[in-house]
Amino acid sequence: MSDIEQAIRDIVQDEISSTIDDQVSDAISGNDQVQDLEYKIEDLEQKIDDRNDDDTIDMVVDHLIKRLIGDSNRVVSKSYVQSLNDEITKLKSELADKNKPTAVNE
Repeated sequence: MSDIEQAIRDIVQDEISSTIDDQVSDAISGNDQVQDLEYKIEDLEQKIDDRNDDDTIDMVVDHLIKRLIGDSNRVVSKSYVQSLNDEITKLKSELADKNKPTAVNE
């Protein structure tokens, strides 16, 4: 095959590929279902971009914890539980002080 034949084949092949690509692009861009999917993808991308990574992590962790321990239970830190216990002890002490009989001066 001569160089001229190869050049002609390359030009024809490029033209065919370009024509096919153009027709496929036109068909896809004119398809309502494809456009709908493109909009949905763009919407999801925007939601992902708008969402803070920490929020996403918290959401996933909360979901996993709910799956592991159920909806009626919550995970809290030991320091939070300790502060609640301290508050209960303080309130019990105040209540006991209020209920102590006081001496009445007669």
